Amino acid sequence: MKIRSIIRKDLKTLLSDKKALIIILLMPIILMVILGFALKGIFIESWEGSKVNIAIVKQYVAESDLKGFNDALQNSLLAQGMGADTASELSDASDEVDPENILFNEFLGSTEVSDIIVYRIESEKNAKELLNRGEISAIVVLPEKYLYNMKINLLTPFRNEVEIKVLTNPDATMDGQIVNAIMQAYSDSMSSAIIGKNVLIEAAMANNMGNDSFKGMEAVMTGIMAALEAVRVEVDDVALEGRKPIMSSDYYAAAMLAMFILFAAGQGGRMLLEEKESFTWQRMMVAGTSKLGILAGKFLVIFIIALLQILIMTIFSQLVLKVEWGDFSSIAGIGIAAAFAVAGLGTVLAAVTYRMGNFKIANIFETGIIQIMALLGGSFVPIDILPNAFQKLSVLSLNGIALKAYQKTMMGYGLEAVVGYIAVLAGIGAAFTLLAVIILMRKEGTDHVKHYQAARIKA
Repeated sequence: MKIRSIIRKDLKTLLSDKKALIIILLMPIILMVILGFALKGIFIESWEGSKVNIAIVKQYVAESDLKGFNDALQNSLLAQGMGADTASELSDASDEVDPENILFNEFLGSTEVSDIIVYRIESEKNAKELLNRGEISAIVVLPEKYLYNMKINLLTPFRNEVEIKVLTNPDATMDGQIVNAIMQAYSDSMSSAIIGKNVLIEAAMANNMGNDSFKGMEAVMTGIMAALEAVRVEVDDVALEGRKPIMSSDYYAAAMLAMFILFAAGQGGRMLLEEKESFTWQRMMVAGTSKLGILAGKFLVIFIIALLQILIMTIFSQLVLKVEWGDFSSIAGIGIAAAFAVAGLGTVLAAVTYRMGNFKIANIFETGIIQIMALLGGSFVPIDILPNAFQKLSVLSLNGIALKAYQKTMMGYGLEAVVGYIAVLAGIGAAFTLLAVIILMRKEGTDHVKHYQAARIKA
């Protein structure tokens, strides 16, 4: 029997099995609809998860910045036109206006923010190592001359650009969005306060108040602090710069897809033993089909079923749930690689089940192992809100790798951002397939002799 005939026969058998169709096609569609609407609360709309760990990197030198600001007040063009008394007053006010205190104590130390974020001060090298190890979700980088520029902005009518960078861990998508939102809230509140201060000074100078416009800076700063205290961090509809946020419907469309293609492997894991018990295996061997040919046929059947699942669920979620999957080439690459990995896993299950002579492994896989992989991979709830121990184990789940790749494309990343995930899935598929060949081609021993021994009849 040729491989093409094996594929045609197995596909016809699987697609005529109503129970199998319900599991691999109908169930994921129902669950992606239910979970997408029912579990909105664990996404950006409200934050009730564990605290987000971040590192703050200071690229500036505080002593140098403070000295530079005082020198600028006394000796640079900044001091011209203000007069000695005003420069002296601003220098005195500088001691009371501490940008570090504003950021670390008044903002990050506030009740609202401290309930969400836990920060630590680290060197840039250590922070990146922590980020790579997954011990923190983001790095906030305060640039060179941060104190100097912030004092210029807060105490003078001038404004220098201050760019605070946020580096996020791609495996902690939700945490990264939250940190970005919070730092954006800080930036916006400071910008509003600084603009208000500058408008006040410009209005005073326009009314010929001259240097008196710089007086009473303490009162102005009191207003700035009041404005900062009034900031409430809202984590609604957050978008990374240049990236779209992932909504619950998006997440669970990808999560259910990644989980339920594993059932294609479970279905495929029964095929070899079923054919052996129905004597189809023996007929194929007599017809000249090799073991490798039979295994290749099973691999391709599982691959086609998984691709069919992916195609149907992708189209349904896009048309009905309005899920935006992202770049087509990336989605196609992830789908093919995921189906390849599932096919490899299914052939291993088929080979092991065949060798054991019973369906225990296939049953355990469908009733237990898939659920464990789904939990670790984030198919039930996002791994960002699971305990750290579970997050570290997520790399063991095939569906988790596929889900992370789909999240990247949904956020707007291109093929270059997911090629690593595609390579890992392809590698998993190749490794499983090779293992299946080794298991199936191993010389049969006495464990299966009962199928071939001759019956003895006494005369």
